[in-house]
Order: sequence, then structure tokens, then C-alpha cells
Amino acid sequence: MKLASTLIGVCLVGLLISQSPARSGHFQEKAAEPPQATGEVRAGDEQALRALVAEFTRAFNAGEVKAVAALFSSDARMVTLTGRVINGRAAIEQLFASLFEEYPGQTINVKTENLRFLGADSAIEEGTATITSPPTPGDPRGSSETNRYSVAYVKRDGKWLQDSIRDYPLPESTLQLTAHEHLQELEWLIGDWVDESDEAEVHTTCRWSENQSFLLRSFQVRIRGQAALSGSQRIGWDPRLKQVRSWVFDSDGGFSEGFWSRDGERWVIKTTGVLKDGRAASATNVLTRVNKDTMKWTSADRTYGADVLADAEEITLVREPPKPRSARPRSQLPPPERTQP
Repeated sequence: MKLASTLIGVCLVGLLISQSPARSGHFQEKAAEPPQATGEVRAGDEQALRALVAEFTRAFNAGEVKAVAALFSSDARMVTLTGRVINGRAAIEQLFASLFEEYPGQTINVKTENLRFLGADSAIEEGTATITSPPTPGDPRGSSETNRYSVAYVKRDGKWLQDSIRDYPLPESTLQLTAHEHLQELEWLIGDWVDESDEAEVHTTCRWSENQSFLLRSFQVRIRGQAALSGSQRIGWDPRLKQVRSWVFDSDGGFSEGFWSRDGERWVIKTTGVLKDGRAASATNVLTRVNKDTMKWTSADRTYGADVLADAEEITLVREPPKPRSARPRSQLPPPERTQP
């Protein structure tokens, strides 16, 4: 394992970069851009995206096919509730034309629940959409259907556009489950894990919180025998977004949050954060359970400020075996047996 892998390996618990990225050798760091306009730009972008959502709602409810299609990028992609994939603005326009013709009078109500930026020109929105059909002779009361959605936005030539939309059915049983029950899918993380080489090592420990509503992870990074970084992560269930989320805080003052989605034995973690120098960072981390004692980690789509980083090479973490009896603190050892005189 190379040193770069170990430094980036801290992303295992949600961080994107643990040390100065120039040390990883993936790119030459650019000079910091003036930060004074960042807040104003971000506020303006958020306002523009919310205006786009409002315009989409207006155009949909008015049945204006051209206006709806104009809000998509030329190579946009849609995935419907049934899994049907529609590629390209022209095909998406045709889809809405057929929808408005077959179901005239339908209206949509969009509720944005989460909007986050992945970089200067990309953002993700998540929420719920309710489509209401007007009364008909066969359905005098009308009907409505609600589903979840995720939209990826891109900014092209100064204009925000919908680049990818995916619809999801609402979970049926999420309200009945406790936070602990939702997190049991990740219970295999509990224990001590290590990724090490001759020059560096990362130790991670995971346990339940006292009330078992969160998974608590702590990590320590040592490089050439010296402590380099430490931190903690809290993994929980978000009942509003119906999703596993995580929050990380490191010893340098950096912090990040992650949104977890399961794909078989893989967990895909969309992570965004702010590092100690004030720059934003983002990545898509993938955690794969190989067996009960082994997991693999990869990271892609990584950004650091205005820079795009290369994908991190895959690393493997193994569960540390229990410490031998003699290595336990004396307070944890059973009292010696007394012999009868």
C-alpha cells in the first residue's frame, strides 16, 4: 500500500482528504481563490435552482412540453419508477408530450427536502413529488401518487439544467422501524479494523452508541510511526430523507457529511465536506463487504476546491484479531485463582 492510499484511506470514514492533497501526488494544488464572493455565489446558485424547480412545476401543470424540455441538458437522462431509461432531451420531450396527451390535467407538487452542491457547476436535489390526476368518469374522486426523486444538476454557460432524474417508490415500512433497526444493515462494521504498510497505518474502531441509535466510529492515522490525524464519525438514520447519513469531524478542524445508499454488498456514500483551509471537497466513496473480516474501499468523483482529483486506488481493510489475554489491561484480567493451603 502506498502512502497516498493511506492518506486518502481516511475517506473510509467520510473524510475526503486528510492531508495537503499536493502530498498525494495526484495533482498540483492551485493558488487559493478569493473566498469573499463564495457565499454570494452559492446563495445565487441556490436561488437559481429553486427557481428552476418552480418553473418545472409551472410548466408541468400548464402542460407546456417545450418549456419542460428546455430545463434539461441536451444529454440528460431519466429513470422512471418502472426502471425505464430515457436518454437525451429530445426523448424526454417526447415522453412528456405523450404523458400530457394521455393524462390531461395532471398536476405535480414538488417538495425539495435536500439540496447540496458538489462543486461550482454541479448539485444534487432530493425530495418528493406528488402527481394528482383530476376526476374522470371512471374515477370521480381523482387520485394522487407520491414518489421520491433525485435530480443531478449541471451548470452550462452560466445556466443550471437538469442532467439526471431518477424516481424511487416510497418505502413502505420505514416509519415502523427504529433507527437501530435501520442501522442493523451496517452492524458488521462493529469492531477494530486496520489498513497498514511499512510506512503508514489507519486504525478504525466502530461500536454502537449508548442508546444504540447511532454507530460511532473513531479513526487514527499514523505515518512512519507518528500520529498524523484522528477523528470521529457518527452514522445515523435520517427519518425525513429515509436514508442513512453520516457526519465526520477530524482533529485538524475539517468536517463532512455523507449520504449512504445500499447496492447489494456495496454501500455508495456521496460525501461533501469542508477542510481545514476552508475549501470544499466532495467524493463518491464505495465500501464493499467482502466477508465478515474483510472490506474494500474506493473513492471516485473527487473534488478539492476547484480541482478534480484522480480516483483513489482500492484499499483493503481487515478486522483486527482480539488482543491476547496477556495484552489486556490488568483491570480486565480475571483475579488469579487462590490455592487452598
